[in-house]
Amino acid sequence: MHKKWDIVIALVALAALAPSSSQGPELKSVMREKLGYTQKLLEAVVTSDWASAETSSRELDQLTNDPRWMVLKYPEYARYSAAFVQAVRDLRAAAGQRDLDRTPKAFTEVTLRCVECHRYLARARIAGQR
Repeated sequence: MHKKWDIVIALVALAALAPSSSQGPELKSVMREKLGYTQKLLEAVVTSDWASAETSSRELDQLTNDPRWMVLKYPEYARYSAAFVQAVRDLRAAAGQRDLDRTPKAFTEVTLRCVECHRYLARARIAGQR
């Protein structure tokens, strides 16, 4: 039952990953790619497809090195980004060890890092409009 809730939480969080219309085209594009890799990761985690989990997490990690990823030049965004990158690397390590307990928890952590950053960006946009 606990695993089902992890999956439900992850699916709900994935819905929050869609880029907002106020983002620039570069960031919108990279967030769309991030969403695709994250969806592949969810499938791999749920099915214990270790090779796909490692591949998708590696691709997601590489995406964070793309110049489009750091288009926002805020120190807080850099901190959220670093936390996300660490969560992706933890997920890749868990998948590499074929750890049935750590891998879904690590995926949930990746998703939470996304949601936290998106919340931060939404609050920053609202504050900037005042």
